[in-house]
Amino acid sequence: MIDPPDGVWKRRKKRENVEQGKIEQFKEAVAQCNSIVFFGGAGVSTESGIPDFRSVDGLYHQKYDYPPETILSHTFYNEHPKEFFRFYYEKILLPGRAARPNKAHRKLAEWEQQGKLKAVITQNIDGLHQKA
Repeated sequence: MIDPPDGVWKRRKKRENVEQGKIEQFKEAVAQCNSIVFFGGAGVSTESGIPDFRSVDGLYHQKYDYPPETILSHTFYNEHPKEFFRFYYEKILLPGRAARPNKAHRKLAEWEQQGKLKAVITQNIDGLHQKA
């Protein structure tokens, strides 16, 4: 294996230092803040094993008899309740049963206990932030 030129290592180290600096700035801002509103989506819970819809392995890219957005509609529920509940059980409920709160959920819970977190705005229905 050939080592990359020194310039590559220097740029990588500089980038890491910049990123670490941004993380420290963020931590400092949060420490001084008393009113946080968190906007989050499926990415928060994928680390806990909850599948999302749009990623490469997400529900929208898997093969079904009907598109997932159709299956999860009220009309489909009324017209095909058996198929609706099979999908809902296998793809929504089962993955959520084994899911446990991850670092993000625990941090949100910590901020909430500190009185810093005022609201969580999300489409997630897994309840993991509340479990944390």
